[in-house]
Amino acid sequence: MSDETVRGFGVKVLDDLDAKVDCVIVTVAHDEFKEVGLMDVERLMPMDETPVLVDVRGMFDRVEAERSGIYYRRL
Repeated sequence: MSDETVRGFGVKVLDDLDAKVDCVIVTVAHDEFKEVGLMDVERLMPMDETPVLVDVRGMFDRVEAERSGIYYRRL
């Protein structure tokens, strides 16, 4: 998806996310997201507390996520 398309939704495009988040919620299985690995998601989360991954589409392996210290839930 192009930056221009994303801006059309009223979302600010960031080239580099220099922030930590406590939870990642994956709700769609678009091809762009299928290229994202669990390690990419881990980089967004502080590992000093238990990060949460809500994987609506079942794109990530539960055992691998839990082994990494992530609280994993699938809807």
